[in-house]
Amino acid sequence: MNSYIDKTTKEDFIEDTAIREAIDNIYDMLADLPKNKRLAFFEQISKPKDLDFIKEIDGIYYAVRSHFDREQREDMISKVNRILTKEV
Repeated sequence: MNSYIDKTTKEDFIEDTAIREAIDNIYDMLADLPKNKRLAFFEQISKPKDLDFIKEIDGIYYAVRSHFDREQREDMISKVNRILTKEV
């Protein structure tokens, strides 16, 4: 396994060999597909999944609902990082 430094968090992380092998296998599979099947594959995985869910923590159930404003300039990763690093 290789160790890297995350450019965003400046923290060390270790690359999992199994994940790297899985990604390489996906690349190989896609390389063998004709163009129309590759496009169909990406269309299938690019659709957003249902982000609403219910989470139970210590007997309390939390309903999480998601909604997005397509006109916002801030992407989701930036927003989450801003919320997590916001001082209270």
